[in-house]
Amino acid sequence: RRGDTTYEGAIRASRSALATLTACATLAACSFAPTRPPEYLDPDTAASVTTVTTPIVFARSHQDVAANARQYITVAAVSVNRSGHFDYVLLVYLWSTVDPRLGAHRHPGQNIILLADDRAIRLIRDNSTLHQVGISTPLHAPEHMHGQPRIYRTDLETLKFLGQAKRMRLLLEGDEDPRPFDVWTDGRAALKQFASASSPIG
Repeated sequence: RRGDTTYEGAIRASRSALATLTACATLAACSFAPTRPPEYLDPDTAASVTTVTTPIVFARSHQDVAANARQYITVAAVSVNRSGHFDYVLLVYLWSTVDPRLGAHRHPGQNIILLADDRAIRLIRDNSTLHQVGISTPLHAPEHMHGQPRIYRTDLETLKFLGQAKRMRLLLEGDEDPRPFDVWTDGRAALKQFASASSPIG
């Protein structure tokens, strides 16, 4: 009897351990499930708007202005769905925390060039307003930035490529300073996730 009791106890312990492992595995699966990009119905434009969880921020130092002075460019991908018609845009903010001379008004050029791996992707600034694109409120606007972002139309394949690029820099075409901007806050994983979630099923 004592042997039977020990055997039954071992069985119960094994079942308990298996249940614990199963629960942990389930919890782990839930914990590491990919988060879908934020999506909402714009109350003013009636468009379904999806954006990245984290934008890419580029930076360029300007020690001629101050020791830690930098210009920043925030680039956020957005998709706009109007009755099944999708538009893909990049919202681009030029800003600086140190000196207003390094902000958006310093740059005469309107177009940007993304240097991604072995490609140079030139994007032409769109003159549409945010509302015309389908977005009523600026998304991912930097705290120190006031005003509207620049808008650049793109496509899903380009966004997929950029999300997978190992190297990326940004040039302002026609800028008085020819130096490129380097990645400061890396949002490429979020861009890759955004592009994957935006892909048609099937």
